[in-house]
Amino acid sequence: LWQDDAHVAANRARYRANFDAAERALAHAGIDVRPQAGFFLWLDVGDGEAAAKRLWQEAGLRVLPGAYMAVDDAEGNNPGAPYIRVALVYEPEVTEAALKRLGEVIWGPPARAQAG
Repeated sequence: LWQDDAHVAANRARYRANFDAAERALAHAGIDVRPQAGFFLWLDVGDGEAAAKRLWQEAGLRVLPGAYMAVDDAEGNNPGAPYIRVALVYEPEVTEAALKRLGEVIWGPPARAQAG
């Protein structure tokens, strides 16, 4: 509309930096954080509602349980139940710090290299 794509390039760079931050923060959990599109991580945490509650209580992080984005199938199973949805919309430094806390709450702290 404004024939100004500088904001588009800036947004793409910011989201790329956020996904780079996610890779660094969650590398120890072995998680592939590069979706084909969008700016959300969908993380399989076993029980999305329980994980969302723990993240809020223990790390002050708000995420959306995946079950809230899906409906139960004919057998009463919700395909989103094991997941949480994490928005990567803040500045990369904030995103990386939050994802480190998320990873520590859900998967524990990264293993430390032993001094040799």
